[in-house]
Amino acid sequence: MKKRLIKILPYPMEEKLRKLLNTYRAKKAFLYDHRRYKDHSATTGYNTEEKLRARIMMVYHIAEKGLTMPIPRLGFGQENIFTICRYCEEYFTKYNRTNHQVLHAVAVLQEYLRFHERNNYELDKALVDRIGTIKGMVKDVEIMDGKQIMITSEEYFKEVKSDFKAFSNSRKSVRSYSESEIPIELINSSIEMANNTPSACNRQTARVHVYTKKEDMQKILGEQNGNRGFGHLADKIIVVTAELGVFSQAMERNQAYIDGGMYLMNLLYTLHYNKIAVCTLNCSHTPTRDKVMRNLCKIKESEVFIAILACGMMPEEASIALSPRYGCTN
Repeated sequence: MKKRLIKILPYPMEEKLRKLLNTYRAKKAFLYDHRRYKDHSATTGYNTEEKLRARIMMVYHIAEKGLTMPIPRLGFGQENIFTICRYCEEYFTKYNRTNHQVLHAVAVLQEYLRFHERNNYELDKALVDRIGTIKGMVKDVEIMDGKQIMITSEEYFKEVKSDFKAFSNSRKSVRSYSESEIPIELINSSIEMANNTPSACNRQTARVHVYTKKEDMQKILGEQNGNRGFGHLADKIIVVTAELGVFSQAMERNQAYIDGGMYLMNLLYTLHYNKIAVCTLNCSHTPTRDKVMRNLCKIKESEVFIAILACGMMPEEASIALSPRYGCTN
């Protein structure tokens, strides 16, 4: 009925009605998304095994990152270590003691202790005791070594010309960079290769912004909350965005993020192929920070942030987070 009505109206009225309908459908769709996110995300608490496990993975990864810093700060992240202990105790009490992601959190706790022992740094006794309590809860379960990976530049890039399985498995986030400058030609080559990423109806929504001036990079990274301890070492940063203007229907409301995410992964591969060390930084901004970042990055209002890439040339040796993945059956 709506389509027939639109067709018989004069063109100006037809266009006006179409815009009103599209706006209504978009609002309805975003409310649908809001309800689903509110009801099923961990926004209101970690009240399921899945949510609690994901939270544990998030906080143990923060500790892993601390252990892989170019110059780790002794005594770092003790509050976060207490948080890992609290969530692990809750998980082991409510669910099971066999999930390898949660057991890896225990391995990270053990490595945190060993790291400070190796450096003759005395941690707070209450924290040491708390970690001991968690280890005691799984004393009859095998815990893998939580020491992070130390790798040379040659080892890290040795698979860049191998088959795809070896190549893709060799790419990891790197948070240490040498003082060498990345030739801009390598960045341009990586972007050009990544341009073969598929996109909805070939609309090619991804946009790439490269920053090379230290002053600009420091301001941008200063507003991003995941690069402390290594971001200042980056030689260049790349901000990947996606253009909303190429989409028009409510059903396409998430397509910019889907297409942008696919482009981002392709770009990570091409940067790795060109032997550039990269760490992906999230752009999960509050509205206030989004406005600040838009101003600093000088991107259009019609673009949405996908991610920031801290880039540098690989040093002779670097530490890389273990960050174990789920198996195919999980």
